[in-house]
Amino acid sequence: MTLLRHIIVRKDLIIPSDSDSKRALLVGYLSLLCMAISSFYLIYNTILSIEDSLFAYLLLMTGSTVSLLVNRKGMHMLGKLVFLITVILIVFLFASQSHFETDTHFYYIIISISAFALFGYQQRWIAIAVTGITVALFIFGFSTGYSLLPDSTYPEYYIRSNQLINFVMGTIAASIVVHLMVKLNYMSEEKLKIKQQEITAQNEALQKANDELDRFVYSASHDLRAPLTSILGLTNLARHTNDPKEIEKCLLLINSRVHRLDQFIHDIIDFSRNSRTSVQKENISVLNTVESVLDGLKYSSTQRPIDINVDITPDLQWCTDHSRLAVILNNLVGNSIKYSDNSKESSFVRIGASTSPKGYKLSVADNGIGIPEEHLPRIFEMFYRATENSKGSGLGLYIVKETVEKLNGSIQFESVYGKGSEFTVILPY
Repeated sequence: MTLLRHIIVRKDLIIPSDSDSKRALLVGYLSLLCMAISSFYLIYNTILSIEDSLFAYLLLMTGSTVSLLVNRKGMHMLGKLVFLITVILIVFLFASQSHFETDTHFYYIIISISAFALFGYQQRWIAIAVTGITVALFIFGFSTGYSLLPDSTYPEYYIRSNQLINFVMGTIAASIVVHLMVKLNYMSEEKLKIKQQEITAQNEALQKANDELDRFVYSASHDLRAPLTSILGLTNLARHTNDPKEIEKCLLLINSRVHRLDQFIHDIIDFSRNSRTSVQKENISVLNTVESVLDGLKYSSTQRPIDINVDITPDLQWCTDHSRLAVILNNLVGNSIKYSDNSKESSFVRIGASTSPKGYKLSVADNGIGIPEEHLPRIFEMFYRATENSKGSGLGLYIVKETVEKLNGSIQFESVYGKGSEFTVILPY
């Protein structure tokens, strides 16, 4: 089939649209069909010594060949016109010569249908003109009995064989034409479905963005004002006391509020960067990335040391977005440190990374306080906090989910309140 397409349309020929390409192929298929018909009849009539119509078959062969060649050169309009003019003339010659006994006149119908398929809706006036010509020629030949070819009396078997051949070839030609029209309609419907799906996805994304913006403005304004208000209160308190211990306490509290505000701003920056920047994949050392994140978290405020266990081979390389992987690690590991359980004898965080059949696998597990079961379905929502005493902004896990989805990955988790949590991220190759 590919070879046949290259015979009809040159491999290096660029056709602007799929519909134009399909119509160019249709011209070629019909031309080849007419070349096959004319070749058959030239041989068949020569064997039967019927020579009065050989000229007409040579004309059909010539016109079909010219149509195929000019169509192959990219002159599709000329190819259509040459083909239609040729077959209209040939049908008129044979229908009028046989006085409509061989059913050749039924090709007029196929020609009209073909014209609409070849020219499409935008050039329908040409198809209407072709249909008018075929109707006029049929009426003229049928009513006058006029024929350009000499009258011939054909034997019964020849007429019967012509009727059979015309029926088969006409059915093939009509099937090719209708198949093209059905295919073009199917392609249009599929493109419309895809467009509707794209519009629906865009509307959903826009609705999501609007909802997130509303929640972001409300929650961000509160979370930005809360530490600032607290800082103002603490500075006023420090100004009205001469007790060094009281001043030191105020400074420590101010420091914690500033760190919290700084972390919130970092979360906002990560959220914005993930939404606005494209994915930039590169080969990275996973262990180096993890160590870099841990260096940034080693001064996190914790009541006591936490055992950080990194189970990653030094030679492990991933091809992914380095900055986004760092954001995922920073939030997951940061949460494990932040929500460690002080009531336990020792606290740990385990970080693992490997390459699995499904993709790159990253896991972060801890034996921290865990998440209460009633909060599990909502932990990835923007600004959602499991408790009023939450130490975070409520953006961390939301940013993790959005970042993972930006990388076309997936995230799963298990958490038991009082025992700990484990998050597993799968990123595509």
